[in-house]
Amino acid sequence: MNHEKEGYQFIKSEQEWNSFLKREKIRDYSKVPVPRARIKGVVKVAFIFLRIYIAFMLVLILLGFLHIL
Repeated sequence: MNHEKEGYQFIKSEQEWNSFLKREKIRDYSKVPVPRARIKGVVKVAFIFLRIYIAFMLVLILLGFLHIL
């Protein structure tokens, strides 16, 4: 490993950052889009029932505030 003085200074610009990434062979993962995971099976059904439950609770709360029940 070569410890040259100019290679270990503070990074002050985007150009220096890109040259650091290239020199160290590091991929800049902040610029790589990450796909969302697909929800499948039982988890998808659970989320559907959770949405129904939340909607039902909101209706009950609204009815409670209106003193209908």
